[in-house]
Amino acid sequence: MKARDWRRSLLRSIATALAVGLVVSLAQVANLFPHWQLATSDYLYEANGDPGQDIVIVAIDESSLQELGPWPWPYDTYVRLLDRLGEARAIGVDVLLDVEDETGTAVLAEVTRELDNVIYPVTALSLLPPPRGERGPCQYKPDELIRTVRPLRQAAAGVGTVNVIIDPDGTVRRVPLLIRPQAGSPQDSQEAFALQVLRVAYDLPPEPAQLGADQLNLGGRFVIPVDPQGVMMINYIGQPKTFPTISCTDVLSDGFDPASLRDKIVLLGWINTLQEIDRHITPVSSGGYRMAGIEIQANAIHTILHHRWLSPQSTGSKVLTILALALVCGLVLPWLGVVASAGLGLLVGVGYFLTTPVFFELGVLPSPFYPLLTVLFCFVAITALRFALEQRERRRVQALFGRYVSPQVAAMLSLEDPDLVRPGGTRREISVLFADIRGFTSIAESLPPEQVVNLVNTYDDPLTRVVFEQGGFLDKFTGDGIMALFGVPLSQPDHAERAVRAGLEMQAVAQQVSAQRGEVEWPIRYGIGVTSGEAVVGNIGGEERMDFTAIGDVVNLAARLEGCAQPGEVLISEYTYELVKDVVEAERLPPIKVKGKKEPVVVYRVVGMLEEVGQHPSLP
Repeated sequence: MKARDWRRSLLRSIATALAVGLVVSLAQVANLFPHWQLATSDYLYEANGDPGQDIVIVAIDESSLQELGPWPWPYDTYVRLLDRLGEARAIGVDVLLDVEDETGTAVLAEVTRELDNVIYPVTALSLLPPPRGERGPCQYKPDELIRTVRPLRQAAAGVGTVNVIIDPDGTVRRVPLLIRPQAGSPQDSQEAFALQVLRVAYDLPPEPAQLGADQLNLGGRFVIPVDPQGVMMINYIGQPKTFPTISCTDVLSDGFDPASLRDKIVLLGWINTLQEIDRHITPVSSGGYRMAGIEIQANAIHTILHHRWLSPQSTGSKVLTILALALVCGLVLPWLGVVASAGLGLLVGVGYFLTTPVFFELGVLPSPFYPLLTVLFCFVAITALRFALEQRERRRVQALFGRYVSPQVAAMLSLEDPDLVRPGGTRREISVLFADIRGFTSIAESLPPEQVVNLVNTYDDPLTRVVFEQGGFLDKFTGDGIMALFGVPLSQPDHAERAVRAGLEMQAVAQQVSAQRGEVEWPIRYGIGVTSGEAVVGNIGGEERMDFTAIGDVVNLAARLEGCAQPGEVLISEYTYELVKDVVEAERLPPIKVKGKKEPVVVYRVVGMLEEVGQHPSLP
């Protein structure tokens, strides 16, 4: 491929790939297919991590319900549980106790006050997202809050919201750390359950958490990356049942040692029961197994406690990733076949895929959906472009050669040697045939011009068919004759044999046509010359006009031999004879002097094809 064509093809592929990248980037910015965008990142979350021993879950599980009685439990059961859990740093009770018990509430409130490390929940029936276009930090708002009963709230060390954000695909990946009351100011915002547990556990100052544009400051100890709505991404440490868990039954048993929970964060809530209570799909859920709400709270606390921050990849970074992958595809995919290109495109996608865990470890959650879609679409677009250009080039080649070769040969022309159809040419060994009607001048003088033209056309058509049948290229009509090339545009190792066969068949066809026309006074006979050798073949000419032809001494010699041939003769050069002597019967003539040659030229007259050759194989 010439440098200019190489550059043009490269620029065309890059432009196509970048156009794909721009379209995909627009889809990314418009947040189309959010379900797929979210789901394709879930493989990055750690499914089998080590949560450590800082957080322990006390489970209201199936065995607890069987041992301690059906739900709801009386408040004295919680009194007994809190008495056993008092050694903990903080006790987060993720059970909504919103019904007064005349005797039990007071006792539970007293125990809660004495321990001074119990956090109770509050929840919204649903959360209303901030209005679009609102500037600055703005939080979700509850439509209606359901609270733990007042005596317990007043006695507790803290009260926090246990709401989570359910993404469009039904998965919990985020938790709002602040919720602003409908009629309240930012100073009245209710902190999340996880923040309240950490406040109590680490005795943080009472000042409200400060929400900035991209982070939340909790007591100067934890600076948490959040979005402008105060929502934190949960970096799950493992699948359900990952955190150390103790059944309520075991806590109340005689063998339980309360000191085992000293300096730990204890979370009390529903887990692993037959009842569908507070269970959610998460990125680490497998086989449809959902995670209990208390485990989600444990993961949120663990994320903050161990500074396992996670932020979504920014829109600008996503667009740059998409365009970078598109550029890589535009640079590397066009130079390979479809299968190899598909394999390389797969490698590009796998290469990107392997980098995503690195970014995840750095606290950035990539969005692989559109980048991987970019690689796929670039492969499809570049392959389609290449196919379209090849089809266009094929049509151009067929249009160029359609008048000069048989339709079968024109259809077979490929782009294996594109220099043939581009300005210039290439050197190739070919055979050249010239044929001319003998005595045509006297015939033309005896007939009206219209009959002369009709006569020439009558013979040109069957001669053209002979050239096509032998796989030749009809270069031009030379008035009362033709020039044909063999070995182009398709390579033909037996080009010399084809040319000689064509010459003999032309003589036979001319005799048949003359006999059919009854041309007794002036029977048509051709003089034919055939030579073989190297020539420059291709589109040759100027900007205004360009023809596909051959140039070289072999062409000139063929014309000279044709001029020396007698009516009905086929003369071939010595080199052509050497190429066909095994299949052609020919007799050597005395060397002849031709114009342009200093020395006489050895010439052979073709008598016919050798009988043992048989029928020539089918030609394209």
